Amino acid sequence: MSHHFDPAPIAAKLGIPAADLGIELISHTLDGVEYENVLLFNNKNTAPVAGVVSIPNYFGISQKALEVTATIVGLNQAILVGDVYGKTLRPATPDEGVAAIVPLKKDRAELRKRMNAVLDAFKRQDKVKLNGKLGATGFCFGGTAALELARSGAALQAFASLHGALDTPNPKDAENIKGAILVLHGVQDPSVPREQVNAFIDEVSAANLDWQLLNYGQAGHSFTDPEARNPGFFYHQKTAERASIALKNFFAEKLG
Repeated sequence: MSHHFDPAPIAAKLGIPAADLGIELISHTLDGVEYENVLLFNNKNTAPVAGVVSIPNYFGISQKALEVTATIVGLNQAILVGDVYGKTLRPATPDEGVAAIVPLKKDRAELRKRMNAVLDAFKRQDKVKLNGKLGATGFCFGGTAALELARSGAALQAFASLHGALDTPNPKDAENIKGAILVLHGVQDPSVPREQVNAFIDEVSAANLDWQLLNYGQAGHSFTDPEARNPGFFYHQKTAERASIALKNFFAEKLG
């Protein structure tokens, strides 16, 4: 299946030749709606590999989203950049992005259903061989989505959120979580106040989970997004670099 993404900047951020970067569109259908995910992998590696589902911020799948994913997640695993909107919905403005995520933030059961559909599509695809070790991560709204996948009881080894919201309608659902949790949080994030962070700590502690929370003091929301420039919602290069190291180490421990 053809794609319209430019592999050169993605490969450059991964530190591999563009010719070695595999990009494939992986489609799936849920409730009569077609979704289109993007698989990133090293096509020089023919051995079975671990896999990571990665969900972008509220703009969804785009060239920029793939480049951010490449920068922060790396390519130690095959990555499925997941579509939870449907292939015809690709927000182009912040207002469109908010309109796309609000229904899913209000209906966490639907968000979990869509996340599990992305996971199933990853398991079914035949472009790369998966070795059975799986993780999930996401940026902003995508971090929220990754945590809801965890709370749904999905059998993954690792779940990570980068500057995502930590709230959930039913904190008891943390008892369903089967893998380890990593939260990378900017303490200047106005959308995730201290009370929400403390509630999350209580949630995962009560469930006796393997969890980590890293607070970055100089960062707010969107600290991995080079184009974010608003008060409280801004790119912070040092934090993005540190978060990338933390995320890669986490996945190496749990999926390596």
